[in-house]
Formats: sequence, structure tokens, C-alpha cells
Amino acid sequence: MKKFTAGALAVLYAFFLVVFLKDVGTAAADSVKVCLEVIIPSLYAFMVISGFIVSSGIYSVLSKPFGIISRYVFRIPEEYFSVFLIGSIGGYPVGAKLLAELYKSGRIDKKTAESMLSYCYLAGPAFICSIAGVRLFGSVKAGLMIFASVFLANVILGFIKGLNREIPPRAASKPNLNISMECLIDSIYSGAKGMLSICAVIVFFSSIICILDKLNIIKYIANILSEFTYLNFSDSIAAVRAFIEISNISLLTAGNIRLMPLTAALLSFGGICVTIQTKGFVTGVLSTKCFYFTRLIASIISYFLCKIFIVVMNFDSVLASSQAVYSYRQNSPIPSVFLLIMTILLLLNFSIEKRKNL
Repeated sequence: MKKFTAGALAVLYAFFLVVFLKDVGTAAADSVKVCLEVIIPSLYAFMVISGFIVSSGIYSVLSKPFGIISRYVFRIPEEYFSVFLIGSIGGYPVGAKLLAELYKSGRIDKKTAESMLSYCYLAGPAFICSIAGVRLFGSVKAGLMIFASVFLANVILGFIKGLNREIPPRAASKPNLNISMECLIDSIYSGAKGMLSICAVIVFFSSIICILDKLNIIKYIANILSEFTYLNFSDSIAAVRAFIEISNISLLTAGNIRLMPLTAALLSFGGICVTIQTKGFVTGVLSTKCFYFTRLIASIISYFLCKIFIVVMNFDSVLASSQAVYSYRQNSPIPSVFLLIMTILLLLNFSIEKRKNL
């Protein structure tokens, strides 16, 4: 039955691709633009450096200052705490990528890795402050408050998941470091491949959203959502689209402080598109059975934490007195340069692999 359903959906998807060919093409082009201007500049460098930190063994050194927090709050060996930190600032799939690499190299057990996967997951302060803070609320402070809400929700999840584990012993052995140019180059290739796979998923989901739009399915769901919540129809549409692909969060009404808790909740979940990207990094390595449920729990926690922050900090007046001017340069060549560099690296990698096989 599952195979039949999957096959039927695939045929239906192909049919609508032909029917809405022009609209799907426009949506795909827009999503490529988002990848070039937002996703690649904010994620690629972190994908590379995070891979290097793991493969070189530096992660065990970075965790040393946080040994007490790691062992007594999260109850994980202190060398793993850097994965939580990097996953919190690097972008959604970075934490999953690090945990998968650690497990494949035999440096972490499966149970601990799967547990950490639930809370080593965050958009990162750069993405949240630029997309949610500045674009939506005209304030970096708003972005930082949203980031704090999501970050603390992950800390709470990490604490809860650690309650059924014993406090691990303090690391006694010295870390085994392997800092070399070969290690860095491998990380660059790995980061480029991961980045392209992320962009591919985003472009694919843009076609799905376009088809759902043309079939009025998103409008139908948004209409139900607006009837049972405080959201107006346009914000309901934006929320549904963001639940599917998180970059659509920028479509929410700008400047409406009542939308901050919802923004925090959506960013905490990350959208279906990002959860699938995360699953792609750990497929065949780690299980994601608990991942989806815990992200929904994290979204609820983030929502209420943000509401508390708004009341405690009297953020209505703070936001009114600190509106920032956001300037955005649409024709910047930097994203294109990033893409060009990634393409060259992949071609070089293909050439090297081909020589090895000869």
C-alpha cells in the first residue's frame, strides 16, 4: 500500500509539474535566488569549519571550558558539548552532520548521538537576526530575543533528556588531534557537497509549495488556521508556507510584535524541508524517531519563552525605540562567487576521485 501511494503521488506530482510548468519554473528560480543570497553565504563556511573541527579532533578541545555544564546539565561527555555549541550557531543541519560524522568514525555511541540530535538543531543567530529580527521587526534585539527563546528551549530539552543518564566521568586522556591541510581540503569538499544537497532540497520544496498554492490547498489550510487563531488570512498563509519551508517566514506581517512568539516556534521547528535535510544527513546512520516529536515540543517551549521575554523586558517600548534601518543589496556578487568556488571544488574532487580509480 505504501509503495502504491508513493507511486501515485509521484505520478500526480509529475502531472502537476507539466500543468503548472511556468509557475513552478518561476518558484524554482526564486528559491535558487534565496539559496544564493541567504542560504549559501550563511551556511557554507559553517559546514566546512564544523566538518574540520570534527575530523581534526578539535571539538574535544573546544568543549573543555564547558565540562561542568556538559556533564551535570546535559549529562554527556564533555568532548561532545562543542557539537551543541556549533549546532546552535552554524545552522539547522550542521549539528546532524557533526553527529553523523562522529558516529561513523566511532567517536560517539548511537544512543547518545540520537539523543543529542533532538537539541543540536538551531537556525543560528546570523540567520535569525537577519530574517526574523531585522526583516520582520526592524531590530537586531528582536532577533536575539527569538534566538534566545529557541536556544533555551534546546537547553531545556537537553537537560530533560539527560535526566535518565548517569553523570559521565571527567575526560582523562589528552585529545588526539589531526590538524592537516588534507583534513581541511576534505572538509571543504564535504561542506560543498552538503551545501548543494541542502539547496537541492529547497528548490524541490519550492515546486511543491507552488503546486499546493495553485491548487488552493495552502489557502484552504490558512483559512482554517485564521478562524481558530489570532492570525489574519495573509499571516496564516505565511505561517503554513513557513511550516513547509522556513525561509517563507519573511512573508509574515512586518513590525507586528504579536507574531514574535509564532516566529520563535516556527524557527524552533525549522519547517518540513529542513527536517528532511536533517534526516538526509543521518539516514542509515542514526534514527530520527524521537527527533520530530521533540522538535514540536521545542516549538511549544520556544513560543512561551518568547511570550515571557516580551512581558518581562517590556519589549513593546524597546522595539519602538530601537527600530533599525535594513539595507539590502540585491545585486551583490558575493553569493555568485560562493557558488563558483563550490562548483570548482566539486569538479576538482571529481577529477581526483577519477584519478584514484584509474
